[in-house]
Amino acid sequence: MTHRSENPNPETDHNHDEFEDNEITELIPALYSKRVIFMFCLLFSTIFGAVILMSNLNSVKENKGKWQVLLFALLYTAGHAYTVFNFSTTYIGLMLNLGGALILTEYFWNRYIGMDKEFIRKSWTKPALVSALITVPLIVAAVLTTQ
Repeated sequence: MTHRSENPNPETDHNHDEFEDNEITELIPALYSKRVIFMFCLLFSTIFGAVILMSNLNSVKENKGKWQVLLFALLYTAGHAYTVFNFSTTYIGLMLNLGGALILTEYFWNRYIGMDKEFIRKSWTKPALVSALITVPLIVAAVLTTQ
């Protein structure tokens, strides 16, 4: 939204914005895309996708949604861990990550950010590096402890 001055004369108004008085402007937030969140859930875990979605919710000042995503992610990850450790099959972890990805991108994104929200795409490289730095040592430790 533009700043409207009390002084109608832009020549003498030192606080006048460069926008026309009748133009409505809105800042377009920089967000990670649904695709990035989805892929992080599949490649790493639902908790990684949730952290990225929470960053988006923080950018659009959606605090209620941010805490709901955190609670969902913690409970879902705990249920995921329990299921994988007790009912281990080849694809169950991937299927649970797929379920978490769909819930984050289709329910939480659509509810708190909106299906048609215009945004600038943030680069996924920094979160990918952080996620790899967390995940790779855990995988190495798991492999070494099973030998």
